[in-house]
Amino acid sequence: MSSNPFENQVDITKSKLLQNDSLVSSYKVKQVIEDDSVSRWVRVLHDISNHYAIKREKDLLIYLNQFKDDFVRFDEIRKVQFNYLQFFDFVGKRTLQEKVKKTGPLSEKQARHLLENVLSGLEKLHGVGFVHNNIRPESILVGKDHYYLFSMDHAIPMLTSYESELLVGDQRYTAPERMNGQASEASDVYALGCMLYYALSGKHIYRLKPNQDRYQQLYAHAFHSMSKENSLPYFWRQLVIWMTQKQPEKRPNLADLKQWLVDQVVPKFIRDEVIGHNRKSSETPLEDLANQHCLFAQFKKANEYEAEGNLDSAFNLYENGAFREYSRAENNLGLMYEKGAPIKQDYFKAMNYYHMAYQKGNPYAAYNLGRMFEKGLGTSVDLKKAFKLFQFSALRGHRPAQHKIGSFYAEGQGIPKNLIQARFWFGLAARYGCLESENSIKKLLTASL
Repeated sequence: MSSNPFENQVDITKSKLLQNDSLVSSYKVKQVIEDDSVSRWVRVLHDISNHYAIKREKDLLIYLNQFKDDFVRFDEIRKVQFNYLQFFDFVGKRTLQEKVKKTGPLSEKQARHLLENVLSGLEKLHGVGFVHNNIRPESILVGKDHYYLFSMDHAIPMLTSYESELLVGDQRYTAPERMNGQASEASDVYALGCMLYYALSGKHIYRLKPNQDRYQQLYAHAFHSMSKENSLPYFWRQLVIWMTQKQPEKRPNLADLKQWLVDQVVPKFIRDEVIGHNRKSSETPLEDLANQHCLFAQFKKANEYEAEGNLDSAFNLYENGAFREYSRAENNLGLMYEKGAPIKQDYFKAMNYYHMAYQKGNPYAAYNLGRMFEKGLGTSVDLKKAFKLFQFSALRGHRPAQHKIGSFYAEGQGIPKNLIQARFWFGLAARYGCLESENSIKKLLTASL
């Protein structure tokens, strides 16, 4: 496929690359509509494996269109081979990060305008039960007279779920409680506080870098205090301290922040707080976080133990995570019971843990539970149930499940045979590195000759 995603889009006459990334690129394009030519901002999604998340984002964007003063209008979405193209009205090409880098930190007046705009958008988003989950300078689009909160691809429901447990990539704006799988209004407030510090100073609140070790970034959120607090204007300093409290219950809610814009008053405990100066990095951030009972860190430490062959230590950490209803630990504990190492094999317990994790939306657990029904492990064979579980997992981007769905369609297991669907699912899994699916496609092509 051509590197130009608009090559065969006849209504697109011009395109200019604004940002290029392995997962998402953005363009400014000229689109012909009837006899007119309009500017559009287009986000090109290069990873389309998670159908569920892409559809949910589309539905959310359509819902947010009714709030035209708060969000960039979403116009349409197109599938072009292995890309999705999201079309938006063009309101500006510069992010807050780019603006600050080019023209310097915001004035207090500009920061107030930024806060007002983002709060208004968050009210609408939180009102429908979602957290943005990715507030950072790169996620604010600077319009002519407005700061727009965009990048809804990370937005998730305010529920404790598998999705709220994931911490992938750059974590410079991640609230501490996210390490325990909690995503709430308070998590967005924390990230907004970190972003306000950047907007007013041009620096990260903990001086973190994008390419810094993820565990060091998370350690800073758990333990570090604000850097050079006196670089912020007095009232803004108090606000950011309030917004970035380590305990979510101590942070302001959106109503508190709107009131602060009126009177600039913060609680007494914030006014009396003495800022510490703990900015020392850790030589063992993962171990330190695990020792503080952070579920994400304990899970990752258990992964390390398991890879080293220390199954007893891994089992203990997974069991602790499962007790606290962490779905990734529940799934891995289920695998240990299924395999019979380091404890006695117990298919019933394995299925029970898989099911608990599946109920929280864990696609790995859904796949593993599907295998149990497919093979009749601890239960009778039920290919229809297996297919539904594999489908749940496949729609959420799980490669082995996508291959399984292709195989079920190719062989007519539990569902009518459908070679078109088989080729689609094999093709999707192969696109993202599944060698089994590549071989299955070759077999289908050979059989059709």
